[in-house]
Amino acid sequence: MKYELWDVVTYGHGEPPMPLTKLDSAADFGPIYKSFLKTIKEKPCVIIVNAHQPKIYESPDGGETVYERDFGDYENRKRVK
Repeated sequence: MKYELWDVVTYGHGEPPMPLTKLDSAADFGPIYKSFLKTIKEKPCVIIVNAHQPKIYESPDGGETVYERDFGDYENRKRVK
């Protein structure tokens, strides 16, 4: 697993904060948390866990053919035997 520290920005009133710039990354949570505690005093930031992308398996024909795609990616799918 990889932990990343990102600063965030809001594009308008009522809009959710969005990660903007990656500030730091590490394989362990401890160093990122220390960096977060320093950075949060100056500007908004978040820690993002960058784990493996979850996969979705679906079958439009009741199990005859199974397709795999990344979670959230509705365009790219591949056939799985």
